[in-house]
Amino acid sequence: MTRLWLFVAAALFFMGSSLEAKQVALIIGNAQYLNTSPLDNADNDANLVAEAARKAGFDEVTIALDQSVDDFRLTLRRFREQADGADVAMVYYAGHGMEGQGENWLVPIDAELNSSFDLPFETINLNRLMETVAGAQVRVVVLDACRNNPFANSWRAGSRAVARGLAGIDVDDVLVIYAAAPGQTASDGDGANSPFAISLAARLPEPDLPLQLLGGTVRDDVLKATGGKQRPFVSASITGTPIYLTPTRSAPVASASTAAAGVNQAELEGIAWRGALATDSVSAFSTYLSLFPTGQYASEAALKISALLASPVVLAKPRYPRCRIRKKHKNFQYPDPECQIDGIHGAAR
Repeated sequence: MTRLWLFVAAALFFMGSSLEAKQVALIIGNAQYLNTSPLDNADNDANLVAEAARKAGFDEVTIALDQSVDDFRLTLRRFREQADGADVAMVYYAGHGMEGQGENWLVPIDAELNSSFDLPFETINLNRLMETVAGAQVRVVVLDACRNNPFANSWRAGSRAVARGLAGIDVDDVLVIYAAAPGQTASDGDGANSPFAISLAARLPEPDLPLQLLGGTVRDDVLKATGGKQRPFVSASITGTPIYLTPTRSAPVASASTAAAGVNQAELEGIAWRGALATDSVSAFSTYLSLFPTGQYASEAALKISALLASPVVLAKPRYPRCRIRKKHKNFQYPDPECQIDGIHGAAR
C-alpha cells in the first residue's frame, strides 16, 4: 500500500510541477512610422497589454516598441528561443498590418512599400510570427494590426493588396485573436488606448476565465464599446480542456501543460483519491485534502480522517527475550530482569 501511495504521490508531484511551468509573452507596438502617418495608440496599447500579461502570471514579458525590419526579425528570433518548451507562449502585435499577395504582413516602422512587391523584403510575414510560438504547448497570437493601410493608397491599380484589414487564416493548435474581422479595420481609439486593447488588458488577468473564452469575451466588449462597428474575430484550434492563465477562485483546474497532455484535473483528483483509499491512513487523506480542498471527495475524506482518529489504537504486546535463570535458591529461581514470565516482569516461577 505504501508503495502504491508513493507512486501516486510521485505522479502528482511531477504533474504538479508543471503548474509552475513557464509562460512567456512578447508584446510589440509599432507607432512611430517613418514613411507614413504614425499611430497614436499602438505603443500605449502595447504597454497596457504587457502590464496585463504580468498580472495574468506570465513569467517573462518582453516589450518591443517601434521595431525596424531588422529589429523585428531579431526580436522574433530571440523570442522563439524563449517560447521553446514553454507552457504558454503569447505574441501581441499592435501596428500596421495588411494582406498582400495572398498573405498577411506586419509592417515595421521603416517600411517604404512603394509597391506590393516590396512586402517580402520590407515587412514580416505573419507565418514567421506564428513560427515563434511553435515550440510552446499552448500558443496564442493577438493581432491588433487591422488598422487602415495607408501604403496601399499609392499602389498601382490591379495590385492584389487589400487596403482594409487582414485576411483570415486557419492555423492548427493556435488561438488567434484579431482586433477586427477579416477585411475590416480596427479603431485606434479616441483616448490613450484602443477599445480592443482596453478589453484585452482587462480580460487577460481575469480569474475563472478560460483561455478558450478570452477572444469571445473581448469581442463582446468591443462590440458594445463601438456600437457594433468593430467586431473582433477569433480563430481557435486548441484543446477543449479549460486552460486558466490566472489561478481560479474555485477548485484547482488543469494547467496548460496537463491540458495539452490530455490530463485534466478530474483525472488527477481520481488518482489522488484512489491512492488515499488504498493507503487508508490519516496522512493519505490529509494529503488528498491539501491537493483538492474543495474536490469531489473532500467531505468523504474528512469523514475518513475523523473515523480513523476515533478508532482505538491497538498496541502490539511487547516481546521480551527468553528468560535465563541466573540463580537457584531452594524453591526460588531469579530470572534475568530483562525478561517477563507470565506477564509479570522479573517474577519468579
